[in-house]
Amino acid sequence: MYTGLPRELLPAPAGEEGFFYRAGECAPLSAPSQPQGYTLKITQTGMAIAAADAAGLRYGLDTLAQILDQAGDRVQCLVLTDYPAIRDRGVMLDVSRGKVYTLDYLLGLAELLSRMRYNVLQLYMEHPFAFRKHPEIWAGSDPLTAEDILVLQRRCRELGIELQANLQCLGHCRRILTRPEHMDLAESEMFWSLCTTDDRAVQLIDDLFSEYLPLFDSPWVNICFDEPYDIGKGRSAGRGGASAGLYVDFLKKIHGLAAKYGKRIMLFGDVVTRHPEMLPQLPEDIRYLDWCYDPKPHYGTPEIFDRYHLDYWISPGSGNWNTLFPRLDGSIMNVDQLLAEAVAAHAGGMLFTDWNDHGGYTQPAAGYFAYGYAAAASWAGGSLAAEAVDAYLDRVLALPGYARTVRTLAKIYQLPPIWSKNRSECVMALFDEPIFGNAVRGPVPPEGLRAYDLSLPEGVQPVLERHSQHPLRPYFSIPAATCEKIAELAREAKQLARGLAPGAVREQLLYQADAFLLMTDKLAMSREIIARVSAGGLTVVDILGLEEQVRVMIQRFTHLQLRFIQLWMQVARPSEIHISLVYFAHILERLDYLRDWLSLKREAMSRGETVSMDFSDYDTAGYTTLPTY
Repeated sequence: MYTGLPRELLPAPAGEEGFFYRAGECAPLSAPSQPQGYTLKITQTGMAIAAADAAGLRYGLDTLAQILDQAGDRVQCLVLTDYPAIRDRGVMLDVSRGKVYTLDYLLGLAELLSRMRYNVLQLYMEHPFAFRKHPEIWAGSDPLTAEDILVLQRRCRELGIELQANLQCLGHCRRILTRPEHMDLAESEMFWSLCTTDDRAVQLIDDLFSEYLPLFDSPWVNICFDEPYDIGKGRSAGRGGASAGLYVDFLKKIHGLAAKYGKRIMLFGDVVTRHPEMLPQLPEDIRYLDWCYDPKPHYGTPEIFDRYHLDYWISPGSGNWNTLFPRLDGSIMNVDQLLAEAVAAHAGGMLFTDWNDHGGYTQPAAGYFAYGYAAAASWAGGSLAAEAVDAYLDRVLALPGYARTVRTLAKIYQLPPIWSKNRSECVMALFDEPIFGNAVRGPVPPEGLRAYDLSLPEGVQPVLERHSQHPLRPYFSIPAATCEKIAELAREAKQLARGLAPGAVREQLLYQADAFLLMTDKLAMSREIIARVSAGGLTVVDILGLEEQVRVMIQRFTHLQLRFIQLWMQVARPSEIHISLVYFAHILERLDYLRDWLSLKREAMSRGETVSMDFSDYDTAGYTTLPTY
């Protein structure tokens, strides 16, 4: 982002429209016709920029600043014209499932997004906004306030970013629907979706809209409307026809409410891509978000929206949820393929999503790589060379070595079975039950299992875990040889991260490297305890040695937890950190139980008693690992 003061801003030449900048003597330029486009000319006597609009001039000045920063004493003469392949390029950040980010963090993020040439920002909102009419919705969540939104919006406007309203209006409403005041608005005892046939649900949305939407200058509100799993399966069953009809009727009501506050709606298009027959029944001014986060060789959904001549954006994802580290290569594949289909099928924009499932325990800094890649690819209209991307990210973050560090940790997810659909086995293994967890007791990864491949080897079936609505890869064990490779990559990345400039990005990457190392050491300890206990013949001294290993493991987890808290507090408000701290509490309790179990065996052996060492009296208390559905 150019931060210097232009020496001369010129009005458009007579009879022309546009935005112009000149330093020195340079012949007049014609502005390109494409929105956000610019032409930059550097000659021996001066420099000039001609742009189609204010955004184009901003981007032209940004490019000129980059050239001057990199050129040293001599600047090459050139003429270039540039404009984005995708007009609107946005990020949607989840602030509702764990991290309610601080205003300072959001302001800093807006600066970064501007440098990446994003021009849209949304904050995914379920409950953590300080609604005056309904304080029960946000109670205990350190919510964003109206003043927070206004301050952020002012800064976004200065940076050329449109801050758009976002408020979930159908599914994903569990936090609202589990409040005593609103339980009777739930479609079912899933407490997931609003009952579409209850007029009080519409009134609730109206109440929330009345406070929230007027804060935003943007004419758009994202009402989300994704994954209404229980629609038509509870109170509304049989009352409004099929679920598709219930969806259409309720959507029309929310569309009308948004119009009442001067807004047009956008929504996630998963329901309409499964039921395109409903599209002709819906208002024509809706913008659809074509989302899918799996790395597929073909999506096909952009073709559906194009066939109906609809206003739509694609919506790939960062892969930085349910994981220790972003599923980076999967995110890049997701962006590349969805973008290729979008360009061919006339998409108007991209909303890159960064979710915070199950508490938001991932670190944001590694995800900036995917942010930058998606921004650059959507500007260029296609996939990008790795070397160019790495240089771009190091520059835009002003952090030489960042890209190499991230790429090194990303190699871990190329090792089967670490990558998994919508989740990653490393984080499951870190918090796994130490003796009976799948990381050491689960099925052996089958031959032919590949990273970032949704297909499964012959004979392997997907699983539907508790609370999950989507089939998942089975949770396989992580072989010792794979753990050794993970540890090697983590140590290499840790060394690289130590070389980064001090700051939050460096500390987050060091934390992630140490978390991988702790995971591999924990699995090695578990395997040793299982093997030695099962083999028998242990002495009192042997068991005491195993207890000491567990004690050290408890200490390391405690230290990791303290670092986690410190990193959290640098970017987010404290209220919902408890979701993630429960995961640490669970694994610490399991390790403490294991140490106590070993201690009881040792004490019985010291008394000369016969001791059973087959784990038949080991009690998991029903614990497996943290949720990742």
